[in-house]
Amino acid sequence: MSVAQPAKEPFDVLIVEDESDIAAIIKRIVEATGSYRARVLIDPGGLDAALDPHPDLVFTDLAMPGMDGFEVIRRIRERDVDLPVVVVSAHASLENAVRAVKAGAFDFLAKPFKPESVELILAKAERDRALRRRVADADPELAALLGDSATMRRVRQWISTVRPARTNVLIEGESGTGKELAARAIHGANDKTAGRFVAVNTAAIPETLAEAELFGYKRGAFTGATRDHAGLLREADGGTLFLDEVNAMPATLQAKLLRVLEEKRLRPVGGSQDIPADFRLICATNASLDALVAQGAFRRDLYHRINILHLRLPPLRERREDIALLAEHFLQRYARAHIRNCRRLAPEALLALCAAEWPGNVRELENAIEQAVVLCPPERAELPLDVLPPALGGRGWTGTGTAVDSPLALAEVERRHVREILRRTGGNKSEAARLLAIDYKTLLRKLAD
Repeated sequence: MSVAQPAKEPFDVLIVEDESDIAAIIKRIVEATGSYRARVLIDPGGLDAALDPHPDLVFTDLAMPGMDGFEVIRRIRERDVDLPVVVVSAHASLENAVRAVKAGAFDFLAKPFKPESVELILAKAERDRALRRRVADADPELAALLGDSATMRRVRQWISTVRPARTNVLIEGESGTGKELAARAIHGANDKTAGRFVAVNTAAIPETLAEAELFGYKRGAFTGATRDHAGLLREADGGTLFLDEVNAMPATLQAKLLRVLEEKRLRPVGGSQDIPADFRLICATNASLDALVAQGAFRRDLYHRINILHLRLPPLRERREDIALLAEHFLQRYARAHIRNCRRLAPEALLALCAAEWPGNVRELENAIEQAVVLCPPERAELPLDVLPPALGGRGWTGTGTAVDSPLALAEVERRHVREILRRTGGNKSEAARLLAIDYKTLLRKLAD
């Protein structure tokens, strides 16, 4: 019974093998499934020409005259770092297998081999191709909404349904589930008629400044107000205002926001006249607004005004089937960003990722993958378990033989990571805190340490 599943589209295999009988055996096994096409290259010197048309998988012998399998891998990686290469060799030793993987091999097939072994590799390579294509097609801004689970398919369908309306939306979800990304998707940035998208982290604005920042102010309204300031609500006029962590909004601001939503007009601090304000409001909360309303900590009338459409984003632990796809997406992104060769996860690393609870959800997964990619030795094609954070069973290995799971070393790695994220955000501490899945005060404390 064949292990490999029929391909839905052509899958081309190139066999680089100087022994014609071995090449014929592999070719026969590949084509016996009826789903794959195979061609043979006896002389590896013709490799460049054989790579056009581009194959989906390459089998190469390890020991060949003129050019060995390691050189084949190197040349292929120069042209296409993602093209999977399987090394076939009678010299089946652990040393050769490790060398082949470090050189970028997708898999290792020892002679003599059974047809089932080849079929398993074919099926694995086909799944890998499908995964890479899904990742390549994904919009980087919607990475947190990526997933094949039924839950995430329903989320994307819901967003496409409500996007044309300008109705207020409340997004509920734990920290790191992608609430702002969902808000941007609802806004529809690609629609030129959608207007501006203005994002505000309510919890990051000091209460004493919140009214002036949101509603604007007139010159002379208070000490230091040397000019008129439009305010964030005015900036969102004609577009979308996204209020993240709306559960942290002070009671006085809740009343003022309710008035703006009811009258579509606002009055700046120090102003004497109302100004038109028309925007679509999307709010996000990581706490239950129902519970806050029951406790009297959030206005019931405002709650009903912002909760016309409701979207719940599931935590990552409720959609574990998406972890592999998300991890692969982040791996590809950060391998390119940090110029690393790792393009796939070691099986034990993937198992550790899939077994984790992820209290920080997709954002925590992304941070873990980026850290691992940075720490991965440059020559490694496969991300090993060792470089994952200690909480996932790794050691945060630095590539120099030094473990970073001692308190001092781990603190140093964390400090450097925080400063790197801050550099990428151009010094924007609120954005850095969001990317790191920590609150603003915690970020300030880490910077001061």
